[in-house]
Amino acid sequence: MNPMFQQLAEELVKAREEIRLTPEQVAVKIKMDFKFLLKMESGDFSFLPDIYLKAFLSEYAKCVGLNEQSVLQKYKFAKEGKPLDEKREETTAPKTALPAMPAPPKLITDDHLQTTYSPEKKFTFTSKQAAGIAGIMVIVFSTLIYWFVIKQSADEIVTERPYEEYIQENKERYEDETTPADSSLVSVSSDSLVLSVNSKDSSWLKVVLDDNKTKEYFLYPNTSVEIKAMVKYSMTIGNPGAVKFTLNNNPLEFKPTSTRRQIIEIKKEGITYVDQTQKQ
Repeated sequence: MNPMFQQLAEELVKAREEIRLTPEQVAVKIKMDFKFLLKMESGDFSFLPDIYLKAFLSEYAKCVGLNEQSVLQKYKFAKEGKPLDEKREETTAPKTALPAMPAPPKLITDDHLQTTYSPEKKFTFTSKQAAGIAGIMVIVFSTLIYWFVIKQSADEIVTERPYEEYIQENKERYEDETTPADSSLVSVSSDSLVLSVNSKDSSWLKVVLDDNKTKEYFLYPNTSVEIKAMVKYSMTIGNPGAVKFTLNNNPLEFKPTSTRRQIIEIKKEGITYVDQTQKQ
């Protein structure tokens, strides 16, 4: 057994015992199967896929008052065979020189004020300047009136369509709506499969639909899931003894050859058991 996993498990158990919680109480709080929790506390972290294991590990840490991110980081180090207390090297940004201070503003003397500002001077419009401003305002108002009144009114004028065009359009629309459905689409939908998976205990599924799309499921005790495909399911099952199948409302006879993991294929003809040594 990985000694790093054993060390992480001991830290989890110690935190649980410090707040006086039993394994049964933690299992109920985080909704985890009791036998899986015992495996995790004994240092066995291989009983579930990584994505589900991390989720339960995070919930366990939260329940016993540990930092979730710290626990997940230690789990990552344990998988890589690194010490759990390893710290990342921190890189410090090089110090940059402070910007130069700006030069102080020049003093303004009384002589300068007298030469740049005179309170007696006032800005006044000449007659030519006033006439120029009035002309600009007239042009602006004329442009606004054209765009927002005359132009928009012109755009709203609709020419009458010939009566023959309406007749032809309605005829084409009627022909499109009465076109019979494609028979090939009907045949494809009739071949679809609906698989219902019921689990009396905790289990997980990895399903490849029609050799194309992959999905994963974690089933809690006494739960079920419905999966749809066209012709085929390729499936890996964890804890297969807890699972029962119903295909298109017809129960399937399922006799697993392993208590830990089973690989099968399901078609409308039934279940095919795959040689697990070839898949590993």
